Amino acid sequence: MTDDTFFRPRRLGHANLWVDNLARSEAFYHDSCGLTIEFWEPDLKATFLGTGNTPHDLGMIETTGGEARYGRNGLLQIPEGVGAKVGLGHLAWELGNEGELVAAYEHALAADIALDMTVDHQVAHSVYLYDPDGNYMEYYCDTVRDWRGVLHGEMELITSGWDPTEHAPSTESLVDPSPEIRVVASAPIHPRRLTHAVLVSDAPERLVSFYTSVGGLTELHRTEDVVLLRADASACPFHLAICGRHQTAPGYHHISFELADEPALLKALADTVERGLAPALEVDDERKRSFYLRDPDGFLSEYYVGRSPDLPELTGVDGDRRPYLV
Repeated sequence: MTDDTFFRPRRLGHANLWVDNLARSEAFYHDSCGLTIEFWEPDLKATFLGTGNTPHDLGMIETTGGEARYGRNGLLQIPEGVGAKVGLGHLAWELGNEGELVAAYEHALAADIALDMTVDHQVAHSVYLYDPDGNYMEYYCDTVRDWRGVLHGEMELITSGWDPTEHAPSTESLVDPSPEIRVVASAPIHPRRLTHAVLVSDAPERLVSFYTSVGGLTELHRTEDVVLLRADASACPFHLAICGRHQTAPGYHHISFELADEPALLKALADTVERGLAPALEVDDERKRSFYLRDPDGFLSEYYVGRSPDLPELTGVDGDRRPYLV
């Protein structure tokens, strides 16, 4: 770890959204998008869904109305005013082990990096902080190998405080190299994994600087409008795209899920349309075949198959410079 690099994630672990109606959003992402409901916390008003690669690829918490919510042992998990309206809850970045996470935490403290809180999620230890645009980030490591043995179905409050300095951190990797991928047979889409997220910014270079230093990502490719960054794991072409603001509002734009192959994607698209759910956008070019859906709160999610490992110049269509291609 160099002096100007702090957290060094392996991959994007999950996204968490504030949603207006938890039951409605849960039904959309399970019934239409094919994410398995892994566990839920009624007291937190939260549901966690995924493909099986991690405890969840997508978490969602019902908006708070500005009221505080508490975790285990009285932990102030959601302060007053947070989550009052729909939007990005956080993006979560997975580190290789607890030793790496604690070292990054201590390095950040020594450098006066502003950290928000450190918590124990029973299957993970986490450090939370804000990026320069106010997007909330989680950097975490697994603390158990069999997470389904701990988190499944309806759960009492999960999250409590964590002191990173209380015990010597483990350097053992608990990442499952061959996770059980689950399929929602009744859904039209069968995503295999979450691969990347897209953020839009009024000051993209400021975000790039944050994510290549504090966030430990590597800049991979850039154009006038888009910068692509990758974590240490190389299975995905990239893990985060940062786009300049043009016709799109700043903030969270979308997350992307990879499907098995093009026949699977074409069937998913046809079955989705047959169910009366029209894609917000389709992409069919040398880079990928994909379609986007808009959820009940207006959030986009992409379902795609890549066609080229290369990252050619990213351009818009018909003069529209929205960062849809990433």
